[in-house]
Amino acid sequence: MKDLIPYRQNKTVSIFGVPITICTLIEGINLIEDIIQKKKTRLVVLANAHTLNLAYEKSDYKNVLRTGLVLRDGTGLSWAIKRQGILPLHNFVGTDFLPDFCRLSANKGYRIFLLGSRPGVAEAAARKLESLAQGLIIAGYYHGYFSEDRTNEIISRIKQTGPDILLVAMGNPRQELWIANNIYRLNVPVCIGVGALFDYLGGRAARAPRWMLSVGMEWVFRLAMEPKRLWRRYFIGNVKFIMRAYREHR
Repeated sequence: MKDLIPYRQNKTVSIFGVPITICTLIEGINLIEDIIQKKKTRLVVLANAHTLNLAYEKSDYKNVLRTGLVLRDGTGLSWAIKRQGILPLHNFVGTDFLPDFCRLSANKGYRIFLLGSRPGVAEAAARKLESLAQGLIIAGYYHGYFSEDRTNEIISRIKQTGPDILLVAMGNPRQELWIANNIYRLNVPVCIGVGALFDYLGGRAARAPRWMLSVGMEWVFRLAMEPKRLWRRYFIGNVKFIMRAYREHR
């Protein structure tokens, strides 16, 4: 493989037509803070191989991702980016990145609302974030098990708390599609799809051992914990991703 070129802040590389922003942790935080400070309204996507497979197969989902700030999550995207001769820089795994963001910005007065997961889990996740980031402001929280006819009520609840950041834990692709359908009604500068983050923060799911995280093998641990739910995503999905990325940049 040729020498890898480090991309700097706000540079993007395309995978399956989705622009992935390549940056360091601090640059990623700065990009999100810039959206907040300028009162923009933006979807932020932490995209892994599964996310990109869905975008490859669903054009409407791809179009939604293309409107957002998309950051790399996982070794699959790292491999695909390196195939283009680019150094992938920071790995924005949500279970690490969001706590890091909260810790590094806790003194700036940002207000965060947590939406998603089962009843009680978002509250437990909120309490965990508060313990990790002294001074963090939790604007509110609500579970994700609400019917479509309650969407207006939920949006009204969120707007009343005036958050700067909305974390939505509904899984791909539902969380990004829900944000895209409601983002301009929400009036929240930054809306981030966070997958299973609340389950990890709330203690419902365990993280892989540190050594597995350091070598990019967390997916093996997750598969061992939930084989029935995740075997298709990892065994079939990862093969599809590799073949698609290989064909895209031979």
